[in-house]
Amino acid sequence: MSLAATESPFPIPRGLALALAAIGPVAIGGIFAARADAAAPIAVAPAIVFGVLAATSPALYIAIAATGDAPPAGRVARALMVGLGAFGIALAGLVLPAAFLSLSSISPVTTVAMTSLALGGAALLGLLRLSRELQTRSAAASLIFAVWAVATLGIAGRLWWDLAAEVLS
Repeated sequence: MSLAATESPFPIPRGLALALAAIGPVAIGGIFAARADAAAPIAVAPAIVFGVLAATSPALYIAIAATGDAPPAGRVARALMVGLGAFGIALAGLVLPAAFLSLSSISPVTTVAMTSLALGGAALLGLLRLSRELQTRSAAASLIFAVWAVATLGIAGRLWWDLAAEVLS
């Protein structure tokens, strides 16, 4: 067994990283909900994060498999968990600054911007970690990952924007 297989992918326990990934979007939704006087963002923010990931991740594996460079399904599942944990850790660090800036501002646009930046920034960091964990060897598989990442962020961003526009209108 290699050292990498026994080494923890996180500086904290894996369960805690995944718990942060589950709680983080609820907290961001709560910040948005508190500012907008609407309860929907508390449930919709995690639904967007996990719904988009669940809907698009099978396409990533299938597309990479079509290149002939697909890692075993177990490794992909582990990589997705590590990416999700990295998202949770990053979002945990961004929740308090987003809350402070959102709730101390007089403009609802600031709330949209801060919560969007927190979710988007954590998502980018999670995707970077996922990319590193997948370790695709071919240029085609790397290109597929990049297209998938842009599409996934685009879908999630559009759903988040629709929520923000509806809540703030």
